Parts: sequence; C-alpha cells; structure tokens
Amino acid sequence: MPASFPVNRRNALISASAALNVGVLGKLRAQTVGTTAVTVRLPIAPRLQWDELDGYCGECCIQQAALYFGTYVSQYICRGIINPNQKSQLLVGLNEQQVLSALRLGSVTFAYSRVPSPQFPAYLVWLKQHLSLLRPVLITAYVRGLNDPDYDHIMLATGFTGQDTVNYNPADQLAFNDCFNPLVFNRPAAKLSDNRRMRANGAKYEFCIPSTICYGCAVTGIQDTSRLALPVQISMATWSEPDLMAGAAPVMLNGTVTVSGLIPGKSYSLYRYNDYRVVPTTNYAKSKYSSALNFVAPVASVSFPVTIPSNGVAVFRCLPAGK
Repeated sequence: MPASFPVNRRNALISASAALNVGVLGKLRAQTVGTTAVTVRLPIAPRLQWDELDGYCGECCIQQAALYFGTYVSQYICRGIINPNQKSQLLVGLNEQQVLSALRLGSVTFAYSRVPSPQFPAYLVWLKQHLSLLRPVLITAYVRGLNDPDYDHIMLATGFTGQDTVNYNPADQLAFNDCFNPLVFNRPAAKLSDNRRMRANGAKYEFCIPSTICYGCAVTGIQDTSRLALPVQISMATWSEPDLMAGAAPVMLNGTVTVSGLIPGKSYSLYRYNDYRVVPTTNYAKSKYSSALNFVAPVASVSFPVTIPSNGVAVFRCLPAGK
C-alpha cells in the first residue's frame, strides 16, 4: 500500500515570500511558445505539509486544491475525515476521493489498472488533459532513499508547457508543488520519472514519478447541481498553518476570497460555511450557512478579506441573490 513521505529537512526552504510568485487571479494563463506550444498555470500557491504520523502530504495537496475552489480545510480536519484519531493516512488510490467528496469536490482518478505498463507516458498525457481543463492533480512520487513499492510522497501538479495535450513529448514541462518549498517546480518529462531504484533521474532529483505504475487524482471542481455557483478562490497571507500535531496552537489566518464571472450591476450572495458537512449542492439561500454577504457586483471580479481559524474549515459559495 502506498505510504506518505515523512521528512524533517527544512534546509531547502526559501523565504516564504517567494510563494507570491503565483498570481491570485487568472484561472488560466495560455501563451504561444514558438508556433504551437501552450502553457497552463493554475494560480495555486504552494503550502507546507506537516511531518508527523508519516507525513501530511496528501492532506496538504488537497488543502491547496481546495483553496483554488473556494475552500480552506486544515490538514488536521482533512485527515480527520478518514479517521478522527489521525492515524489513517490520506493515500491517492485508496481514500482521497472519500475526503474530496466530503468537501463537496469532484474528482477523477487515473485508471492505472487499465493502462499498459510502463504507464508514465500515458500518465503525463492524462495530466496535461486535466490541467488544460483547469483541474489540479494529485500526483505520486518515489523518494530517493525510501522503499515503498507504490510511492512515497504526494505532490500537486498545477500546470504544464507542451506542444499539445494528446501526445507524450519528453520536452514537455510539468509544474508542481512539492509540499516542502514555497516555490513551484518545473521539470521536463524526460527527467520526471524513474523506477524504484532511483538510479537514473533519481540520482539527481529527490522526487520522481514512478515509471511503471502511476497513481493520480484530478480535482474537477465543486459539486454544484444548481450549476449557478460562480468561481471562487481563496488566497492565504501565509503559506503554512500551525502544526497541531507538533503541539502548536491554532491561530486566525488572514486570507482573500475572490469571486469571478460576475455581471456588473447584478446582485449576489457570498455564503460561508464553517462545517463541510452542511455545504449544499443547490438551494444555497435556504441552507445552513454560517454567514452571507450580499453585494452588487461593481466589476466582473471582486475580492473580500477573510479570517479563518487555522484548525478549521471555511467553504465559500457565491450565487446570484436568492439562489
């Protein structure tokens, strides 16, 4: 069974202010490189995982993806959805969809059981296709020096540069957050994968995607049967939360909620839920929201400051007034 990656090293960390190299807005940045290449970058800033109990890398990745879709969830609560005692890891290919569904987020997994081995080329194409649809993807990696046969670590893929989305090209670049550094990493496909021995690309890079069997989960967006909810993103002022498992006390975190796709002059309601279990998928105006901010859109995108308890949950949904 896959295992997460416990690491206590911090010597690779750079100033947390470097996390600001990812924009707050802009769902997609596509540009021509040469004649046909496209670049996709999701504005998802890296966040720092906790190390205890075999590491919270999966929980940290879901936290990052959830922020992109308007939800803050503590790593503690993320794992608590699986088991309140915090002793059951979040593992891609086992229980990540249970957590995402509880947070009212849709997901699609890589069909590793139906793809011939070696799977990495097909896996990269699958990644590019989901990223081009503006879907962050939980990816898995071997770690040099560890020995789990499936994978050791979970990271978040947030973009790519490539000639297309239907073919494998060793020159394709994948962007990902490794849950330890406040910078987004970019690496060409030819240098991304390795086998368990980690003697090829793994001799230079600490993290490598398995070349034979690959695990992955794309986060497709919020569960919204009303089809009326507007895009909402949260950006946090800091790239980490106090580590409760290390004995740190929770604090209030500052953030910014940004709603896009608004029609200027129209009335909207921004609903906040402090309990993921009461978040609806329709009839939001009649739901058990914690608070509601009613406003008239001055422009197509507006932002509001928020404070969120670091050990809590804050789910935001924006709908036309009364919906």
